[in-house]
Amino acid sequence: MAAELVHTALLPAVPPFALGAALRAMSGFAPCAGDQLVTADRVRKAFPVSGTEAAVVEVAGRPDGAPGVALSVFAQRALSPPETGALESRIRRWLSLDDDLAPFFSIARRDPAMRPILAATHGLHQVRFASLAEATVYFTLTQRSTQWFAAARKRRIAAELGPRLSLDGVDYVAFPDFPALASVDFDGFAGNPARGRRVAEVVAGVAALDEDWLRTAPYPEARDVLLHVRGVGTFTGHALLLRALGRPDAVPLEMAQFTGVARAVYGDDPPGPVELRDWYGPYVGWWAYLSRTGLGWLNQDSVASAA
Repeated sequence: MAAELVHTALLPAVPPFALGAALRAMSGFAPCAGDQLVTADRVRKAFPVSGTEAAVVEVAGRPDGAPGVALSVFAQRALSPPETGALESRIRRWLSLDDDLAPFFSIARRDPAMRPILAATHGLHQVRFASLAEATVYFTLTQRSTQWFAAARKRRIAAELGPRLSLDGVDYVAFPDFPALASVDFDGFAGNPARGRRVAEVVAGVAALDEDWLRTAPYPEARDVLLHVRGVGTFTGHALLLRALGRPDAVPLEMAQFTGVARAVYGDDPPGPVELRDWYGPYVGWWAYLSRTGLGWLNQDSVASAA
């Protein structure tokens, strides 16, 4: 049975929002490379529906020009209102459409070093992992490994276990949700049995938590609950909170990847982690995300203009 268009919707976004910036961020995000089909003005990606089925969503610009996206959903059957509602919620979270960056901008615009970053990333809302399950598997796989191997192993899990759907001759695969991962033997996917056991342990531990509570609870409480999951350390816990759950309250700024970003933004005598936390407060995660992304884009644009 061929996939058919079964649902459309116009989803608003808190301005400023530019779909083009989100598409550029997706195109350059190595952990999810190949997980979706990105073109100049739209993206198609598979999401699980009812566990064993997949729907393909197409996200494009709104025809009315309002901030947000036009959503089209393709599936092999008509979807129920709860199913289409769940998909809309996933898209809103994936693209962080509801994030209000105004409080962050009010701080960052008073930071002279951030002006080129803000100009380069205008309209960008954080593009998150499409699900907490996917992020949990990926960040656990990065422990004592490289991002390249973690991404490759994550793609293999999706390819062998995820529901799939073909649309216009392209095969799309959705990363499985937690229930589908519950009985997986990760030893064959993780590179070695010890890492496989760790992935299984972390997946089970995070799956047992209340995801809605993690999104809304006071940040210190949500962080502490995640850090009490065996196998979740400081980096993994903060990464799940920021890159999957969209919570920018904190970042482990003492880690090398963030001290390097600070030097690139501010020069040889950058503010330290305490100063950055004092300055950006509960929006320091957005400082980290937009700074890393903006630095990469500025470097790409500089190389392109010099060619």
